[in-house]
Amino acid sequence: TAATTTTSHSNPFPRKLMEMLKKEDPSVVSWLPRGDAFTVRNPDRFVMDVLPKYFRHTKLTSFQRQLNLYGFRRVIKGPDAGAYRHELFHRDHPEKC
Repeated sequence: TAATTTTSHSNPFPRKLMEMLKKEDPSVVSWLPRGDAFTVRNPDRFVMDVLPKYFRHTKLTSFQRQLNLYGFRRVIKGPDAGAYRHELFHRDHPEKC
């Protein structure tokens, strides 16, 4: 239906992000063990090898700005510090994004 088509194309950034986290080397970018946040483990390789495959921008700051626009928040304290989290973005629930 038209509604389904519109919905499936409404949030390309979160869908690309989900695809990236499924396919890319976990030593570069990966989910945290609980699947409720992700982290960039190797910023240099992320910018050189991963970002260009999925997004037009190739700067980490542009990627971070995009995350902020979509409501992702950076974890600033605790063992997950530096990771990015969004309440509707979860490894085990890709249909929510």
